[in-house]
Amino acid sequence: MQLASFPRSADILVAGGGPAGATIARLLAGFGFHVVVVEKRRFPRHQIGESLTPQILPILDFLGVRSQVEAAGFLRMAGHTVCWGSSHPRTSYYSPDQTRRGFQVWREDFDSLLLAHAQNGGVQVIEDLAIDSVTLGSSAVIAHTHQGSCTASFFIDASGHSGILARQGFRQRDATFQTLALTGYWRDAANPPGIDSANTILETYPHGLVWSVPLHNGLRNVTLLIDWHLGDRIRQTGLELFYHSELRQVAYVTNLLTEAQLAKPLQVFDATWYTTSTFAGERFLLVGDAGLFVDPLSSEGVHKAMASAITGAVVVNTIFKRPVTASAAIRFYEENQRHTYDSHYAESVRYYGEERRWPEAPFWAKRSRSQFSVVSSQLSVPDAEFQVPGSKVQGPRSKVQEPQSQKPTRVTALRWASGVTIRQCPVIEGPFVEVREVVIAPPYPRGVRFLQEVCVPVLLRQVETQAGVADIMTAYLNTPEGTHCRPESVRQVLARLYQENVLVAVQE
Repeated sequence: MQLASFPRSADILVAGGGPAGATIARLLAGFGFHVVVVEKRRFPRHQIGESLTPQILPILDFLGVRSQVEAAGFLRMAGHTVCWGSSHPRTSYYSPDQTRRGFQVWREDFDSLLLAHAQNGGVQVIEDLAIDSVTLGSSAVIAHTHQGSCTASFFIDASGHSGILARQGFRQRDATFQTLALTGYWRDAANPPGIDSANTILETYPHGLVWSVPLHNGLRNVTLLIDWHLGDRIRQTGLELFYHSELRQVAYVTNLLTEAQLAKPLQVFDATWYTTSTFAGERFLLVGDAGLFVDPLSSEGVHKAMASAITGAVVVNTIFKRPVTASAAIRFYEENQRHTYDSHYAESVRYYGEERRWPEAPFWAKRSRSQFSVVSSQLSVPDAEFQVPGSKVQGPRSKVQEPQSQKPTRVTALRWASGVTIRQCPVIEGPFVEVREVVIAPPYPRGVRFLQEVCVPVLLRQVETQAGVADIMTAYLNTPEGTHCRPESVRQVLARLYQENVLVAVQE
């Protein structure tokens, strides 16, 4: 990648050229800003975190890079295989027909592709240069490097764990999920047979768990996730001896390594969860792992980072071009990132609670369901891509949900359920954050504005005045929001809201 000279000014300065930094830079350049990315290393560079579930596909489509990623030759996994709660492996697929697949990417290639895409979109990229510190002023931001300083109107910290700005008093480490990741790359490892050959593998044991994925370059990543307190034992016994002695306790993964050899020196990473006290301000934004870091077992790190960058780009565009809405945009981003962290936290606690074989082992005791008190009891957790096969934990239920057998088989009239309200909240509309009406209900604690192509607040306004289902549909289709809407979409949304107990049947 061609190197550029270090500028002295920019509209927006982005620290970090990984997935989050490259994504937000590309989008903001498309909004017409002069964007500079400063990356401390030269690409391609190694980065752990290779598993991308199919949730990444809409993001790749949105950025216009899906065809490039698909052409890169990365392995495509159909699901995940776990030895969780028992030693017997179980496999879950992303779709019943096993055609919906994610990617096992080599991050050197994947990240370079995204950064090149940003550069081709007008982003100025400076590699092999570290930002040493950042000074936030009332009218500008100054980034300091050994090549001098750059003054920008806005600063985006996309520097991952380094957290150039995040570490200036914002970052908050979690006391429960204090985790070390010990990573080895193996050559000549075996793979499961058939359709499962590229699956992500998770296998638990008393001291933690093993996360493993195969890669298209012939390597297999085998990472141990263990509790932080074992760091002393690693120092006493030595990293390689400790790593191999732990691996001998996981039969399924070890069987894949019978003929394999370590291809690279082992590495140790701090995989402790963290969030920040503040994610955004009038002059800065934290995206990706700079702002928060969640459990690697979810395989959602890259997806989370790029999703935050897409949201963040709209927020920054609003701050610049719609200053009257800037405070709402900042609040929207803050709430979005806190919800992301809380949702992942809640899901992880549930997953860990499904492993009951070693309740007294420190790793599992700390991460058990008993620690759930740190998460808001009002949290509604969305369905996740990762599910422990055989888990008793189901998707979220509304607190007012009735048993299905109690619902009338034929419904002719509807009303709002108790507790459903309509409020003004910030939402994304096109390239801006706008304050609009949303419906607040147990399945949607942060609010919902659109389902399919139907504006839910407008639809519920019709329910207030037109109890009959046919009358509700007719009234909605006659509103400005419903003019171009398909009647079948309105019917489907009404049925969904009824099943979710946002709407209830009128008893005749």
